[in-house]
Amino acid sequence: MIWSIFSSAKDYPAVVVGEEEGFVDLAFTISSSKKLESGSYEIVVKGNLKGDKVGFAIELLPSWKPQEVEGIEDAFYWGEAFFRYTGSDSETFIKSLASLYGTTLSNATVPDRVHAQVVGLACNPEQLEVSPCKMKFFFNPDGEEDLYSEVFINIDLAAKRLEFNEKDNGYRAPLLRSLLQ
Repeated sequence: MIWSIFSSAKDYPAVVVGEEEGFVDLAFTISSSKKLESGSYEIVVKGNLKGDKVGFAIELLPSWKPQEVEGIEDAFYWGEAFFRYTGSDSETFIKSLASLYGTTLSNATVPDRVHAQVVGLACNPEQLEVSPCKMKFFFNPDGEEDLYSEVFINIDLAAKRLEFNEKDNGYRAPLLRSLLQ
């Protein structure tokens, strides 16, 4: 029994929940990260979120294009990513996220992957192995307005940390719908 408790804590470390100024921000310990044969980079997180075992993967696709921004020294890099399903942990993550957002979901069926356009905010996501990167994910940017949402995802491989940070409270329902479509 004691081994089970320690094993679970190691495999599912506590997710840190921040709720400042009305925003819900989550900090995960990265379970694994690797470059795939396709050139994509996969980051998997698992954690214990208020007693629930949660998890998901982010797959950053290759080929990031720099775009200069006036008044900012570093370029912003545009590319694509997938929010990926990792089993029942992903369904539990979305249900837990809904709860943190003040709503409930009955049947959370998560697709294998959900596409997002991504911008590295003055960082190049292709350089994750050498420096942290703060990114903004855009879900359904060309779709219906009730599905369009944004979230900040910050990755620091050296610190084994992934942050899933709310951008705007108005994106809560569209983000949940996006992750479930």
